[in-house]
Parts: sequence; structure tokens; C-alpha cells
Amino acid sequence: MERTCVGCRQRSQRADLFRVVEKSGFLIFDNQKNLPGRGAWLHPVSECLELAISRKSFIRALKLKKQVETSGLNFTKEQAETMLAKNE
Repeated sequence: MERTCVGCRQRSQRADLFRVVEKSGFLIFDNQKNLPGRGAWLHPVSECLELAISRKSFIRALKLKKQVETSGLNFTKEQAETMLAKNE
């Protein structure tokens, strides 16, 4: 199943993307990809994260009414690869 990255807007397989959800005003990674609610999909690279934040893509994708805290979403390429490997 394909999803679109909210950062670069490229389509990729679900397994290759992180799912991000809003919880209590914060954006968090849904490592198991099964938390309730609307999710936004993101490539595990900092460039896509930066694009998504600067374009305010999370607000649109998650249909939020206001800006949410994104500081907890920072990650390095190595962390992203580790998280992807755990999900396989």
C-alpha cells in the first residue's frame, strides 16, 4: 500500500515511511503504525521532516486547527534507520 510523504510529497510504500499522529498537542511517531486517529506519513530523513514543518504540512494532513509542538520529532538518519529496522 502506498502513502505520500508530507515532506517531499513523493509516494512510497507504507513500510518505508514513519507515521506521525497528534496526541495532546504534540506530534509523536507511531512506531507500530496503529494508534487511533488521523496519521501523516513521512520519510525517515531530516530533509523531509524539515520540509513538512516549514510547509506546515502536519496541520493540513492531520486536519488540525492550530500549530502543534514538533520539537519531539527531531531525529538523525541513523535513528530513522534503526526505527525502520525495528518495524520490519
